[in-house]
Amino acid sequence: MIAMKQMRWGGAALLALSFASAGILPAWTGFENGPIENAQVLLLLGGGLLAARFAVRNQLATKWFWIAVVPVWIIMALRELSWGAVFLPALSISEHGPFFSSTQLWYKPYITPVLAVVFLLIAACAIKAKGLFIVKHLLVTRQFPFADLALVILAMVISAGAEGHMGLNFGEWGHMQVLEEMSELAAFVFLLSAQARVRHALKSLPA
Repeated sequence: MIAMKQMRWGGAALLALSFASAGILPAWTGFENGPIENAQVLLLLGGGLLAARFAVRNQLATKWFWIAVVPVWIIMALRELSWGAVFLPALSISEHGPFFSSTQLWYKPYITPVLAVVFLLIAACAIKAKGLFIVKHLLVTRQFPFADLALVILAMVISAGAEGHMGLNFGEWGHMQVLEEMSELAAFVFLLSAQARVRHALKSLPA
């Protein structure tokens, strides 16, 4: 439980520091394929590995639930990598950093249909895991991670605002790409915290 609280506080600290970081860190740290975005990818892959570990160690009652969660983390990580385009030469470089695009990829036409199949498999696993029962259990036992998910939304709103969306403008705070990526990193920490809380809550389910 202490580790879960530390995760949430860590995400909150990252979110609070994202504004200061925008004025302190150099712009290149927030570039695509830069250190902050790479940290996001590592965090997302770590979330997937933890979910896979839960699937291996858990009883049959929740094994399929965690199997359904694993590809969600992987998809988010691949999206941050522009589906692999960041491993190719940048299409262009500007003051906003290198620009990568999935249009460079030979397998670009296959990404959407593959994702559709994966989401169908995720849905099938969730059904097999009795996902609605799991959600009900979390709600009835008051262990649904509402706070973590609310913080995810807050962090993503700030990230969107840093891009100039939703009518928000943080232009005076410094490098907007840094603010965008730092707040997004905080959002992923909150997601990791939510996963840890769900894992703790599901321990009480019968085998």
